[in-house]
Amino acid sequence: MLEIMATTAPIFMLIALGFAAVKTTLMPQDAIPGLGRFVLYFAMPALIFSTLGTMEFSEVIDPAYMLIYGGGSVLALALGILVSKTLLRNDLKGSGVKGIGISISNSAFFGYPVLLLVFDHPPTNAFAMCLIVENILILPLALVTIEYSIGRQNGTTLVEAWRAVLSRVLRNPLIIAIAAGISASAVDLQLPGVFEQSLQMLARTAATLALFVVGGSLVSASLRGNLGEIGTVVAGKLVLHPLLVSLMIWLVPGLDPQLKVAAILMAAMPMMSIYPIIGGNYGYRNLCSSMLLATTVLSFATISITLGVLL
Repeated sequence: MLEIMATTAPIFMLIALGFAAVKTTLMPQDAIPGLGRFVLYFAMPALIFSTLGTMEFSEVIDPAYMLIYGGGSVLALALGILVSKTLLRNDLKGSGVKGIGISISNSAFFGYPVLLLVFDHPPTNAFAMCLIVENILILPLALVTIEYSIGRQNGTTLVEAWRAVLSRVLRNPLIIAIAAGISASAVDLQLPGVFEQSLQMLARTAATLALFVVGGSLVSASLRGNLGEIGTVVAGKLVLHPLLVSLMIWLVPGLDPQLKVAAILMAAMPMMSIYPIIGGNYGYRNLCSSMLLATTVLSFATISITLGVLL
């Protein structure tokens, strides 16, 4: 167990460092969004493109992994919406927001640093496939559900809701980087050395800065709201989501052992850092901030337990 704690401790030390830097005003709080944009638009795309572009094309996408992670995440979204509507008595808009919290992990800012510490050679293709599933399948499904439930009063059709959501998805810099990396792999693109070195320098900053940003963004979060709702989403994200992915692994045999561990670990991550921003668009910013704070803090224990079971 001490070895497991030694693996997870650096992750949460960097998060704590980011929190302390902002809390003590050593780092201005308004600098955190800028650092987040640097990670999102420069460091992480450089990491994705440089890694996928150098892989064999046949290794980039694993259909079994996509089915397992996608299937488990869709089930988590559906169950999250169902539980929220039936037990918590939320409307479809609120249920969709809670479904997002349960079914979409913080793969870019949290998941990849964990893979980096757990594996000697982290399966970057697993990380990229999680991003594809989350940004092209799960998030659009959830947002269309929310937008359509709101738009029914204004006569919005399902096609119009899908069109609005997909236009946002296609502008996502991580999705663009994945598409570019897969294309580079397919044509065996060889970049000049100076460009490759620049990408590598950017990529090396991604994991550290991402965790620092996660910590800094928690300063503005506080535990407020219905504890039943917060506890339901926290349990759904940290327990239900990885269990459903594990169920899919059992139903779809033959996946590489390393990818099995990666899939469960990625599902066990807290929800994405922009969750309060998404929730804020629908009137749930404070509640989503509370859920993000509780999930991130408790994930230190749950990720350690998950690693203890898997490794």
